[in-house]
Amino acid sequence: MSELLDGITWFRGSSLRIRRMGLEIHVDPIHVTDNSKADFVLLTHPHYDNFSENDIERVRTSETIIIAPASMKHQLADADHFMRPGDMLQIEGFDVLAVPAHNVDKKFHTPEHGWLGYVFTIGDTTYYHAGDTDFLPAMFGIRCDVAFLPCGGHYTMGVEDAARAGEACGASTIVPIHWGDAHEDKQDVERLKDLFSGDVVILDRAGDARSS
Repeated sequence: MSELLDGITWFRGSSLRIRRMGLEIHVDPIHVTDNSKADFVLLTHPHYDNFSENDIERVRTSETIIIAPASMKHQLADADHFMRPGDMLQIEGFDVLAVPAHNVDKKFHTPEHGWLGYVFTIGDTTYYHAGDTDFLPAMFGIRCDVAFLPCGGHYTMGVEDAARAGEACGASTIVPIHWGDAHEDKQDVERLKDLFSGDVVILDRAGDARSS
């Protein structure tokens, strides 16, 4: 597996943990399977398969910084920072940019909600977690090394648009997420390896990985 993905665990859906350079970052913690103590929790939106208050409390400590979309204030009033697309935060050496995440021709995730993806850097590696989204022109303005992209094709973009998104944001590596529950199986997601010019690393749940 690429060393860019050392310390990465995919739990399910959009839920990821990154342990790198002494930091632990969780995006949409849900179904976290082992002990974790998060330095940062990034929340993309409040759907039941992305937002779990119980899992947030499991990984949260008195020092954990929680970042969420501004539209989630009524769900999680005690978050530390609320962001809108285009906002940037610089906290204790951790820089995070909020980017739009929404559907184009579906009504599951609308632009009006202001839900988010995130671009953040740990050490010398920049990660892009797209959240639940279709392919968006805004992705051409993102630059990253690793892109965590949804590939389910029903609530989010599918495999073809995930390949387009990876090219648009300049990623060297795509990690497909948000697949395998009811939409797209591993065989479908494997097609990314033929569609994307860089590396594709397909993670099994709980962190096992097979790379192209």
